[in-house]
Amino acid sequence: MQKQDNHSLRAYFLDRVGQSEGSQGRHVRQSLGIGALIGTSFSITIRNLVPVLAIGFVVSLLGALLAGSLVGVDAALNLETDDTSDLAGLVDLATAFVDVIVFAVTAAFLAQLTYDARLNRPVSIARYLLPALKASAAICLQNGLLVVIFVCIALPLVFIAIFVNTTLISITALAVLPFVALWGCSVFSVLAPAVVIERIGFGGMSRSWALTKTYRWQIAGALLPVWLCSLAVTIAGAFPVELLAREGSYVWALPVFAATNALASGPLAILATLVYARLREIKEGISVDQVADVFD
Repeated sequence: MQKQDNHSLRAYFLDRVGQSEGSQGRHVRQSLGIGALIGTSFSITIRNLVPVLAIGFVVSLLGALLAGSLVGVDAALNLETDDTSDLAGLVDLATAFVDVIVFAVTAAFLAQLTYDARLNRPVSIARYLLPALKASAAICLQNGLLVVIFVCIALPLVFIAIFVNTTLISITALAVLPFVALWGCSVFSVLAPAVVIERIGFGGMSRSWALTKTYRWQIAGALLPVWLCSLAVTIAGAFPVELLAREGSYVWALPVFAATNALASGPLAILATLVYARLREIKEGISVDQVADVFD
């Protein structure tokens, strides 16, 4: 009797261990696949270079013209000016606001293009127009709010770095800023595709927060190299823009500026959509073609 009870007890615990192991196996966190995401973002950009540039160019050019009408062409082109008045801060704020609008509209267009490219479907800018315009306002306002939040977080660190006499504390405060920015970008990286694809309007921030949870530093690892490449393109494009502007050739400086912005922002917007698709695949079991059905 005792032997039978021991056998039953052993079988029970072995069964429980097996169930536990199976449960753990089912809940092992999948890798985001940083290398694949980065490679695919550049691949889609290169294979669809003309429509990517066309979308970014038109939006950036309109944004530059808008900023130029508000604060002057030099400020709109991010050129150094001799303005040291109290209005200089307002000029920077206005150009930053226009930049937010430009990226919001570009990201809304490229979210749809990315899905078509992934599924080898025809790219149609005209078909993206109405959904992009509908989503742009919500994306823009939420991105603007994020900029305000980041400034509120960054200002105390900047003040510490400037006014605290201790060198170590000042250096530490400045060193924290890039990590705060990178973490914030990763948390809200899928805001734009979530708004466009799920049509959730001002729920984009909360949706991005939920989707990126437990994957934020992996997302940061994917964003950083693409952002560095975009930064290199922006810096390279700044030289001909400044040269043309200083010679008074704004007719050429504006298109070069717009083309540079288009080439720099394209891979970032495409990467954000790929990250969104991957997170939905991992967390919700929804494939790329299932998500793309909303465009039909």
